[in-house]
Amino acid sequence: MKIRFITIGLIAAVSISLAGCGGKKENEISLGYDCVVSQEYASALNYFDSAIEKGMDPENAYRGMGLAYMGRQEYGRAVSAFKSALSYADLFPGTLEIDINCYLATCYYKLGEYENALGVYDAIIEYRPKDVDAYVGRGTMHLDLGDTDGAIADFDKAVELTKSKQKKFSLELDIYATMSEAGYGSIGSGYLQHVITEGDVNDLSDYDKGRLSFYQGEYNQAINYLERARKTDDVTIDVITLLADCYKLTGQYDYAAVIYNTYLQSGDSPEIYNKLGLCYVEQGDYASALDAFENGIAVKENNTCLQVLYLNEIACYEYLHQYSAAKEKLAEYLAVYPSNPTLEKELAFLNSR
Repeated sequence: MKIRFITIGLIAAVSISLAGCGGKKENEISLGYDCVVSQEYASALNYFDSAIEKGMDPENAYRGMGLAYMGRQEYGRAVSAFKSALSYADLFPGTLEIDINCYLATCYYKLGEYENALGVYDAIIEYRPKDVDAYVGRGTMHLDLGDTDGAIADFDKAVELTKSKQKKFSLELDIYATMSEAGYGSIGSGYLQHVITEGDVNDLSDYDKGRLSFYQGEYNQAINYLERARKTDDVTIDVITLLADCYKLTGQYDYAAVIYNTYLQSGDSPEIYNKLGLCYVEQGDYASALDAFENGIAVKENNTCLQVLYLNEIACYEYLHQYSAAKEKLAEYLAVYPSNPTLEKELAFLNSR
């Protein structure tokens, strides 16, 4: 029995925004947020508890507490914390309250409480009827509830509210990808078709041209566009990931690894280290994969992939038959993150080795 390798998407990676946490004063709230960013969640919770006891900006303290619980995947507790934060909000909601509600909706989504998440997005849209992200979020909730009509209505509204042609076509590609991943690719193909028939070369970035070719199965053409996008100064992880996927789909795994490693020369990225490790795993090179995962773990600042990297590191040790190391790493993992029946069985298996 072995732990399976996982991508970032299978465990929520919490993207932490520090908006609203005030200036960089060395008080409990700022120290708590620092701990959230470094994924020291137990310490973060202690700081936020202390701040609340002292009556220090309870809305912000409970928000931070919610983020810490999200990092620990304790979404029920995160919901309670975010609700407490909102109970201290002013009569008229502002940017901070919208931010908290977005995290609240994410927690409901992770708990499978799609109706509750839908209600949160309803509230956001009622207050901000032109919020494109809220329509996209609510549309995604409709998809998870199997309500494709509701999803399309929200997605169409988001497209309608997007005035820039380039942003509109980019959003339609996002929507198609979302619907395809949810198993509704045939229904969502209208968004893709609209980009194909109505889009002009000048209306698409090189990245979106690459995405369009990728979705059409034209991987070599996608590579051409994405290679051009990769040469820009503001190349994103999305460009690198899709380009590497194209190389893998054309059987060029070695070059996919080169793409990841070249990107990492310009700076550490835990997400790219994880993808590099998985690329090596697909080639059966578990020693190189282990190096990649450990390099990702070594990135301390704002490492939102740490939990996934730890699990993939453990899986590598098992595939390398280094069971003592795997047992030690799994015990360390369980001391920080919540367990589940699969991991408990895995620990029992490793204890029997």
